Amino acid sequence: MKKILLSIFAVSMSLSLFAGDFTAAPTEGYRGFAGMNVFSGISSHPYDRFSITTVHGIQSNNLYMGMGASMQFVTNNDDFYYSTDDEYYSDDDFDFAMPLFFNVNYEMPMGKFAPFADLKLGYAVGDVNGLYVLPAVGIRLAHFNMWCGYNLLQDKYVHKKQTEITNYQSIAFGVSIDWGGRRNND
Repeated sequence: MKKILLSIFAVSMSLSLFAGDFTAAPTEGYRGFAGMNVFSGISSHPYDRFSITTVHGIQSNNLYMGMGASMQFVTNNDDFYYSTDDEYYSDDDFDFAMPLFFNVNYEMPMGKFAPFADLKLGYAVGDVNGLYVLPAVGIRLAHFNMWCGYNLLQDKYVHKKQTEITNYQSIAFGVSIDWGGRRNND
C-alpha cells in the first residue's frame, strides 16, 4: 500500500512541474499544499515517522498564512524504556500522531526558483498529545516544493498526579505540491 501511495505521489509531483509557468510569482488569494514528509529521530526517543500533510490558506504577495493537518505514522518498531520514580515505562505505544497547526511561510522569488522559510506551530493529538513545532527552509520550483527542518513533538501525560513530558526531536525532510496563489510575471 505504501508503494502505491508513493508512486501516485511521485507521478503527481512530476506532473506539477509542467503544470504552469516556471516564472510564476506569488500573488493574492487562496493557496493550498499537499505533501509527504519523513522524520529521522535524533533524541533519546528516536521515533522515525512518515507523514502526509495538507495546508490551506491565503497568499498575500510573498507571505502565506494557513491552517493544516498532518497524519504521522511511526516507521520503526523499537521500544524505548525510561525510568520515573523507580518504575519503568515503555514508549512502544506511539504509533500515530495527528498535528493540527498554523503555518506561516515567506518566500523570496528569484526567477525560476524561490527560497522560502516556513514555520508550523500547533498541537498534536492521537498517541501523542502535545506541542508541535516545525521550522524549515526550502526551495520552490513552479509548484514543486522541497524543504528540510527541525521538528519537536511533545507528549504530555499525567502519571501519579504529575505531568510528564517526552520530547520527540527529529530532522525533517519534505516535498509538496501547491496550487492557487500564482500569477504570471508578464
